Amino acid sequence: MKKEIFEWLKNIEKQDGIPPDSVIAFNLGLMESDQGFMMYFVGAFEYSEDDDDWACLEPPTKPYRYLRLPDKIQNESWKTILDLCKNALTELENDGSLNRTLIKNAKAITTGFDESELIKIR
Repeated sequence: MKKEIFEWLKNIEKQDGIPPDSVIAFNLGLMESDQGFMMYFVGAFEYSEDDDDWACLEPPTKPYRYLRLPDKIQNESWKTILDLCKNALTELENDGSLNRTLIKNAKAITTGFDESELIKIR
């Protein structure tokens, strides 16, 4: 799944370019849709480690800002999906891959389902 996430972020960068420095935090949110479990990408001008409301942003309107997660994990529980995504993003952060994408300058990177607490990756 790491490869899919990395390529997805590179595609968003190709479509939208590098965000301005004023965008300091990114949430790679998780959701369940009619198409299955998805990850979506949003950025914010503010961030609070103590209050997840910073990530309560309008959902993306561009379809390429959504990534359908791999078929092999679609039948897993939402908790397993969350763990798999957290682990993949943490590995991408630790091996430096996220620093080769449009979120390289992020002060904060999080993931999580909209109804749950966010998990900080950076």
